[in-house]
Amino acid sequence: MASFNISELPNPLTPLAFFPPDIEFLYNVGIYVIVGTLGAYIWDLLSNLQNDYKVLKKGRIGPATTAYFFSRLWSFLYLLGSAIFQTFPLNRCNLAQLLIDICYGIAVPANCLLFYLRARAIFDRNPYLTTFFLLMWLSVVGTAFTVPAAVKAGTIGVTRYCITTSAKPYIGASAITPLVHDTTMFLAISFRLFGNTHVDHGFKRNFRAFLTGEYLPRFSRAILKDGQLYYLSAVTVNLIVVAMFYEHSLPDIYRTMFTTVSVMVTNTMAGLVFRNTKLGVHEHILTTSEMPTDRTNNTLPMFRRPVDSTMRSSIILDPSSTDDTTDRATDSKTQREEKI
Repeated sequence: MASFNISELPNPLTPLAFFPPDIEFLYNVGIYVIVGTLGAYIWDLLSNLQNDYKVLKKGRIGPATTAYFFSRLWSFLYLLGSAIFQTFPLNRCNLAQLLIDICYGIAVPANCLLFYLRARAIFDRNPYLTTFFLLMWLSVVGTAFTVPAAVKAGTIGVTRYCITTSAKPYIGASAITPLVHDTTMFLAISFRLFGNTHVDHGFKRNFRAFLTGEYLPRFSRAILKDGQLYYLSAVTVNLIVVAMFYEHSLPDIYRTMFTTVSVMVTNTMAGLVFRNTKLGVHEHILTTSEMPTDRTNNTLPMFRRPVDSTMRSSIILDPSSTDDTTDRATDSKTQREEKI
């Protein structure tokens, strides 16, 4: 901070009076980003009130639904606390910082939990993979809870406004482990969807199908694109968080302010993917318990579809009829929604 004679300041209770002009500008930008992020998240909450009501009314409330609302609550508390911390005279800055970091330590694992539950539902018959996914999620929990002990705050000059004064280097792991977690879940889900619903078209076309969903049934393509939407959004903001945190030439508020953007974007996209599945935007998903035990490379997996009240059988889809038949597959839907 700049060295001033406080008696010469026209308003010594204004926090910006204690910064030189260049730092003052960066400090203001950081506040605008944090408050703008809170505003965007409140807009997302309000615009999805009707969908959230439908989620509550649609069948029983299972683990995935509970995790969804749990993540929404703690993400909101973290964003609200961060905005208050930067704009309101609190005086007890270390306590306020601790409470905000606790909210962060809960919000980040809660957001990742939605992606973990999605992967667990798809690999429901593979205990080794589901255990591995659980360990990955627990690593996110562990690193997120290092944050409350690693960040300190203080007042700005003689004012009661707060600012982050120090952050231990190891808390960068709290942004790295979600990156690794989301990458693992995304690749596993994508390979499952792609590997069980395609005909071999050669390496180039298979790789293009993996990226674009080409050749996949309509439902599997939608699930793949939902995963891509979440993954690309979450990875982009988390990479920014990691890069800025380890850029020590930036002011502390710049190094940490994108954690609010990361939490907001991750929760918003994870919530969108969850609602798409829960509300039946996509009609059917193939889990490992629904897969046939024997399959040649030239056939697609078996999907169940309702035929009539006396006959429900599995059919092997012809590639040319994949999209139309998949859209009609709706049996066992209630059970599947609660798993995902």
